[in-house]
Amino acid sequence: MFRKSIFGRLLFFTTALLLICLLFIGTLLFSFMGDYLTKQNEKELLDAGLKIGSSTQKIIEKQNVLDKNIFKLTLDVLSSSTNAFIYILDENGNVVINSGDSASFTVRREFYQDVFTKGENVKYIGNLGGIFKTTMLTIGQPIKNGDKVLGAVFLSMAVPEIQQIRSDILQIFLTVTFFVLIIALVFNYVMSKYITKPLSQLRDAARTIAAGNFKERVEFKNTTNEIEELGDTFNFMADSIEQLENMRQSFVSNVSHELRTPMTTIIGFIEGIMDGTIPPEKHQQYLSIVLDESRRLSRLVSDLLDLSRMENGKLQLDIKEFDINEMVRLAIIKMEKRIASKDIKLTVNFQTDNLYALADKDSIARVLTNILDNAIKFTPQGGFIDIKTGKEHGKIYTSITNSGIGIAKEDIMHVFDRFYKSDKSRSLDKSGVGLGLYMVKSLLLAHGENIWAESEPNEYARFTFTLKPKE
Repeated sequence: MFRKSIFGRLLFFTTALLLICLLFIGTLLFSFMGDYLTKQNEKELLDAGLKIGSSTQKIIEKQNVLDKNIFKLTLDVLSSSTNAFIYILDENGNVVINSGDSASFTVRREFYQDVFTKGENVKYIGNLGGIFKTTMLTIGQPIKNGDKVLGAVFLSMAVPEIQQIRSDILQIFLTVTFFVLIIALVFNYVMSKYITKPLSQLRDAARTIAAGNFKERVEFKNTTNEIEELGDTFNFMADSIEQLENMRQSFVSNVSHELRTPMTTIIGFIEGIMDGTIPPEKHQQYLSIVLDESRRLSRLVSDLLDLSRMENGKLQLDIKEFDINEMVRLAIIKMEKRIASKDIKLTVNFQTDNLYALADKDSIARVLTNILDNAIKFTPQGGFIDIKTGKEHGKIYTSITNSGIGIAKEDIMHVFDRFYKSDKSRSLDKSGVGLGLYMVKSLLLAHGENIWAESEPNEYARFTFTLKPKE
């Protein structure tokens, strides 16, 4: 379970990566340090060999016994300072003189012949044909007099001494690595918790919301900007879900009411006709009411189906040219009786007699009818409605303003939301379920156009939408 969590994986993989890096660095250090120490010792042996070669050349030339004794002392000093065994060979491989008290011995030809025949330096790592009991780093150099090779100086240093130095350095590295690893693990643990704790809070909050508690929110303090943004986004999502849930409940309540009321009316009147409660001479009157209620149900079902098509992207638009002014005139004629019944003062202001737009005519007619229907519905007795059309900034603008209670500031940003009804009391909007303006917005967005609302509470409400003009 620990390994499956983000915290566990983050801690595991970062720790593993740190160990791999430290192992890689340690391996390189061990390898390079060995090479470095070997080269450093080679250089020391070569420098010492050059000095010995020069001194040996002078001794051979002078054959001075005193100089030989002094030279023997010089070999011992250099041997002590370089931790190397130093010995001088003749052309037959015999040791002429050496450091320390070791007895004379003979070196096999294969190890010194290149020094005498080619006059080159040689290097060997091994026991030099069994002369030494341990592995040695051996450097051989010619002793010359002009171009003639007079002898050879060999210096041998025990390789275990080099390994010991490398091991000491490696031990220091491992000790430092241990403390660094402990510090890194603690830091990594803290940082992993710092990153994953907000994610755990988000998980718990998401489960709470999924269980039905839409009030749950998260609050991150002392976190990085990205986590703060994630928390803000989550809270925004939670707000949207809560709002959608509230609208869903309102929708269910409204639709239930809208379906139950006409269904009750239809069933009651039909039963009254069938059982004789309603006399035959009134059948026509009540059947007319039944027809109106049936049409109302049909419109509701149609709106719900259209809404489903729009949300699924299946709405087909037939874009063609039409006169928006003429559409306004026809809409007014259709609603003339309702306007007159409320004694509404209607004013229409067209910038030009004809104003041609490019859009789906039926969809825009539905938009216009819906907005005008709302304007009449919410305009009080004796109020006014003002309709304007015009062209500005490459767009056709149509606005409908009506007097009345207007729209509250807290409602104006939600009037185009699905299932939203600002008239919570249903005292004015008794026939809707909060889909009209949402469908209006959706239809215009499908055209790539926009609609917005403006209002001054208790004075007026204005809806304005745009259309693409004729090319």
